Amino acid sequence: MSTKSLRIATLIIFLINVILIFLVDWFTVEMLPDKGISGDGNPAVILWFIELPMYLLLLAGVALIVHRERYLVQYNRIRVLLILLVFFAVSVLLQVDNAQRIHDRIDGRTNDYGWLNPYTNTIYINFYSFLSGILLLLLIQTAITLIRNRFYRGDRLDKK
Repeated sequence: MSTKSLRIATLIIFLINVILIFLVDWFTVEMLPDKGISGDGNPAVILWFIELPMYLLLLAGVALIVHRERYLVQYNRIRVLLILLVFFAVSVLLQVDNAQRIHDRIDGRTNDYGWLNPYTNTIYINFYSFLSGILLLLLIQTAITLIRNRFYRGDRLDKK
């Protein structure tokens, strides 16, 4: 597959992922104060089975594009690694904050249902986890590129 068609396919998969994240959010039942618990089931779980493979395809596409275009070789890899690490840490903190807000809103009213119920879908599939996965992929790719370039350049890690 050429790089141009890979970019187009990855962009299409990216857009599908964004639409699916919106749909999961839309189908997630909002816990309202002084209201009963819905017994309608969890329609967003069906979207999980579409979103997760599409997300893995997106990650594979991003990894292939970054590898083929050699983006990580062109720049100061230490600086890129540190920037990605900061962005990843911020995205994880935002993800934890989002999960805590959802947990506080539910306020223990769904304890009988466990953590996979119509009120908690957006804890797992949201833009923060979406961003965290992509940043983690780029972070790992940057670290591998950094180690590989130092090893092949002759700056072996075991030298003193």
